[in-house]
Amino acid sequence: MANTRTVTVFTGETSQFQAQGAFAISFYRPNTNPNNGAASNPVTVEGVPIESGSSLNIRQNVGDRDFTQYQIVFPAGGTGENLLFIIQILES
Repeated sequence: MANTRTVTVFTGETSQFQAQGAFAISFYRPNTNPNNGAASNPVTVEGVPIESGSSLNIRQNVGDRDFTQYQIVFPAGGTGENLLFIIQILES
């Protein structure tokens, strides 16, 4: 079993995100911005919508690693803020 580390990244724009060999990855859309209470805008990851306050979690089989390049899209017209946290379990 490999030693691991947890890395958290924030994004607020439509972009590509490289999994970098993660053993697991989660995309978390909070309900609101913790700093100012603004609502979070809709977001999709690989075309899958993430509901406010929910996560999309992807795990690999033991010994496998994820090298996917994920497409993150914040559709135009949101009235809140673009908020998405990406949490990865990587080899240390």
